[in-house]
Amino acid sequence: MENYDVLFNPQTEVKDTKSSVNAEEFSPSADKGLNGIYKAVIRFIPWWQDPTHGSIKEKWTCWLVDPITQRGRFVDCPSSVGKPSPLQDMYWKLKKSDNVSMQKKAEVFSRRHSFASLIQIIKDDQNKDNEGKIMVWRYGIKIWEKINAELKPMIGDKHDPFDILNGKPFALVITKVSGFNNYDQSKFIDQKLPLCIPTDGKLVPITKDTNKKMVFEFVKTNSPDLNKYSYKEWDAEINNYVNHVISAITGKASVSQNYADITNKNTEKNNLGSNITSQDLNLDDLSIDNTSLPDIDIPDININSNSDMGNLDDVLNNL
Repeated sequence: MENYDVLFNPQTEVKDTKSSVNAEEFSPSADKGLNGIYKAVIRFIPWWQDPTHGSIKEKWTCWLVDPITQRGRFVDCPSSVGKPSPLQDMYWKLKKSDNVSMQKKAEVFSRRHSFASLIQIIKDDQNKDNEGKIMVWRYGIKIWEKINAELKPMIGDKHDPFDILNGKPFALVITKVSGFNNYDQSKFIDQKLPLCIPTDGKLVPITKDTNKKMVFEFVKTNSPDLNKYSYKEWDAEINNYVNHVISAITGKASVSQNYADITNKNTEKNNLGSNITSQDLNLDDLSIDNTSLPDIDIPDININSNSDMGNLDDVLNNL
């Protein structure tokens, strides 16, 4: 039986988009930090379905904007998997044009190297509710280079950040340089920190004696699906959209209602090539044992001064 009163007293609810959209993703930025600086401590987590080869999802993406509606969407570039790419074909065709205006339009089809991995949030004063959670972090080439430097060091011993027992935590510091997020001050802390399991309101690091099945089930149950961040083959909708944008850029298209409702997204880009003096990141007051995880305090950083990162005991406090 219908409840007619509800129609006249609907008490409409609006979802909190901040918590419901991409709730599985870690999306820090300088704008979200204190005084324009975002600081957190994380550790990388292996992808349980393929720990050896699948913990870093890599692809090339293009933020493809429809010049008619001025709205856009991310499109995975087929070059990610070695296939011919209409996006790259158009980029180079326009870039090599004798027409200056057409050369500028090439940027519409420019691509960006994108990576995604699972991380556990160890300390994040900007979002305390995320601490202890396993989330997906999409990052750019700067962060990948820092990971690669640990896996394939020019000097010193190899370190695998995804090692669930022996991985080192990553001190993330995001500043803004020339209007873009900058990650130059971020680096791995020189001390191991195992995966931590929330227990009685605390984060408890696992040990070599912790039950492996329990650890596996914890990671499996609490990890978002990292496969969603792999390269996606184009379906008919993507093919039509790319063809529409190509036609519009080359002046052969009129307004298409098929794309009038495409959601406009934030096109903030990471600064992947900035060269600035490394900031002095002092991480104070940390002690760690095998039974609990402390509050982590990352103090203010001093701009344009040089010093070592220090070890984990200088980063986390009252484990």
